[in-house]
Order: sequence, then C-alpha cells, then structure tokens
Amino acid sequence: MPRDRLTVRSTGSPRFSDDQIAAEAVRRLSWDAAVPRDKVKVKVERGRVTLRGVLQDVHQKTAALEDVSRLFGVAGVTDRTRIKAG
Repeated sequence: MPRDRLTVRSTGSPRFSDDQIAAEAVRRLSWDAAVPRDKVKVKVERGRVTLRGVLQDVHQKTAALEDVSRLFGVAGVTDRTRIKAG
C-alpha cells in the first residue's frame, strides 16, 4: 500500500525542536472538529511529522494532514493513517 509523503523546504526559517512541533501538532488536531479526538498519534523526527491512527473517512484524514502540514517548522509529513473498513 503506497504511503503519502509531503516535503516542505524552507530557507532561513527559525528551527523549532521536535517536541515543540509535536506539541503544536497535537494541539492543532485537538482543536479541529473534523478530526476525532485521540485517534491520530503524532511523532516528529528532525522536523518531519508522522501521523498514525485509524479514521472513519477520507475527510478526517485530509483534515489531519492539512492541520499539521501548515505548522511552522514542519519539514514534511508522512501519513500512516488508515480508513476504518466498513
């Protein structure tokens, strides 16, 4: 099954720690009514965010990806979420 990847390159931006990015990603996801609370797990390594979890539909998946990809300091996003079957 193919995995989605998004890479963002920045020039001269201040660098945030992985812990700062992860905390902001979790906060942003918790504020989004389209993303079910506690269904998406966040891991950050060298600015790259990985999302894992099981969601109900593609709209939830898209919302989660948009939430974290827009965060300042994110170098890229790897989507490892799945849509719950039936």
